[in-house]
Amino acid sequence: MTKQMQDKVAIVTGASSGIGRGIAEMFAAEGAKTVLAARRKGELDEIVDAITKKGGTAMAVPTDVTQEDQVLALFAKTKQAYGRIDVTVNNAGVPTHIPTEEITLEYWNQVMAVNLTGVFLCAREAIRYMKAQTNPQGGRIINMGSISAKTPRPDSIQYTATKFAIQGMTHQITQDGRKYGIVSSVIHPGSTFSGFSAGRRTGPGPGATPQEYSMDPADVARVAVLMASLPDEVNLYEATILPNQMRSFISRG
Repeated sequence: MTKQMQDKVAIVTGASSGIGRGIAEMFAAEGAKTVLAARRKGELDEIVDAITKKGGTAMAVPTDVTQEDQVLALFAKTKQAYGRIDVTVNNAGVPTHIPTEEITLEYWNQVMAVNLTGVFLCAREAIRYMKAQTNPQGGRIINMGSISAKTPRPDSIQYTATKFAIQGMTHQITQDGRKYGIVSSVIHPGSTFSGFSAGRRTGPGPGATPQEYSMDPADVARVAVLMASLPDEVNLYEATILPNQMRSFISRG
């Protein structure tokens, strides 16, 4: 590793598995003081222990991003421990797969709370801290979108709606935050091995057909590192990363 994020302070939500874990581990390996947030304390503690044994710096802060008081505590603890916040990765989210006509209002609201409101709460707090800090002022907010914001999957209206909304939120944060040195970026991953796919697969890599290849979370993490380590005056606003033969918008039309 080239330590592209040496001494930066980064928060990663949804860090207990999948893409979030991959990003947290790579940030730490690149020299960042990394704060891992998710609801599952046991998993977070194991990842932090592994990072520490490799010489990295990390801290676990169990957090439910749908709860405002817990999000406030996450950012306050990070500032108290490390003095500032340079990067926030909004990765926490849940998938959906149910026909639109069968979705209850309760279920709709549950998904919105995690996939959209949680992103807003973390982005809002990141902006507050980044705006107030100096030497330098500002920071980066990286939001996890999805290839579903380009081409939706069947029976996934909540997931698709939130990922389209995150695209707009990312644009708005960058527009409103740039006068304070705050920029936002969005990553749209295609098929990636995670806790969402663990029941169907044993790991990343080839599937039964070339179209079923699943990326390693580290593939996505490399994009996040690039976004987080660019010069302050430069923003990689949007990145789509997907398996080369994945069925997607590229092969349609």
